[in-house]
Amino acid sequence: MRKLFLTALAVAAIAGCTGGGPKVDPMASQVTSADAEMVVIPEVCKSFYKFDVPRVAVAQFVNNTSYGKMSASNTSFAGKSTTKRTSAGVAGVVVAPGAVGVGHVGASKTDVTSSGQVDTYMREVAPKIGEYAQSATENIVANIGGMSIFDRSSLESILSEQKFQMAIADPNTAVRAGKLAGVQYVFAGTVDSISAKYVPPNNNKTSDTGNAWFNLALAVGKAAANTQSGWIVNVEMTVKMIDVETGQVIVNNKVKGREVAGGGQGLNPELIAEAAKKAMGEAIDDVKPTLSQRFSPKGYIKQLRGNKALALVNMGSDAGVNSGEKLEVYEFIEIADPFSGQKSCNMAKIPVELTISDQIAQDQAWAKIDGDPAAVSRVKNGSIIKRQKLEGQSMFKKMF
Repeated sequence: MRKLFLTALAVAAIAGCTGGGPKVDPMASQVTSADAEMVVIPEVCKSFYKFDVPRVAVAQFVNNTSYGKMSASNTSFAGKSTTKRTSAGVAGVVVAPGAVGVGHVGASKTDVTSSGQVDTYMREVAPKIGEYAQSATENIVANIGGMSIFDRSSLESILSEQKFQMAIADPNTAVRAGKLAGVQYVFAGTVDSISAKYVPPNNNKTSDTGNAWFNLALAVGKAAANTQSGWIVNVEMTVKMIDVETGQVIVNNKVKGREVAGGGQGLNPELIAEAAKKAMGEAIDDVKPTLSQRFSPKGYIKQLRGNKALALVNMGSDAGVNSGEKLEVYEFIEIADPFSGQKSCNMAKIPVELTISDQIAQDQAWAKIDGDPAAVSRVKNGSIIKRQKLEGQSMFKKMF
């Protein structure tokens, strides 16, 4: 019943999902006297208008999986064979009962019925696992914006010159490498496990409940379940972000990713390798809310039009802004302590919402302003804007 409810919820969510941002025509909106209002910045608040973009380096992740750690007594196979191998614990490829594949092997010599394609796949993919995770992290950082990514080849050159390993696990080494690279933060981490399991599709006929809506929900549920059949790849990772100046580990998250490779029961190494890469991206995606809260790009309103119906902001595609995203608007108030007389700056969010439109350039974008007229009237040229906190996994990933 719960699965049926979730399926119906998913159908409703899909039906109500429009996607994208509003379509606007800025040139059709006139600039009124209200649109010309300029924000007055108190002296004590001017530091908030510094838009420094921190430089970050993303190191290759350490491969802590069992991929590539097994040694087989025979390395050439013709189809299926029985292989004696010594393993330090392999959590590799698992298939349905009666099918051929690598299961979980203890730390001893074990006879396992396997396919040579599996062993070849594991040895070929092993050296690339750290690079896959590195690329996935770089993609998330670029998507968030607000950070400048240090060139990967330059980082690898520095690590090589200093006789550091390309994959950094020790925060102290990350700090030393970060100082040499001139960056403020270093991303590093480990890929802890990768597993692939074959799940057969559901070929049972859908029963007639006598209710058209329930029949539809059951049919959609079956279709959704079959999108989760085939080779299912799961990845577990540890992601760290180190502050180079202090050596503090400011992000230390265990994350998981899951991807459906599809395909038939026969193992397709390339298909699973691609799914593993996507699963790593989904795993890293879970760190997005933390990073976007700390490094969310901010800017200011450059121009208002249509009696504050539209705002041109100095954030565009280079800052990772996408059509349909929401921005927050802030105003500043100078506060004087009644006893000490010391002045400070209070940053308050204006209860309005800016939605990025279809008009996006590299360094700027038009946004539609929504909110109570009294709140909208407080929005002015020069008002600070900030991207709303980005979320990680979607509802559908969590449901299914």
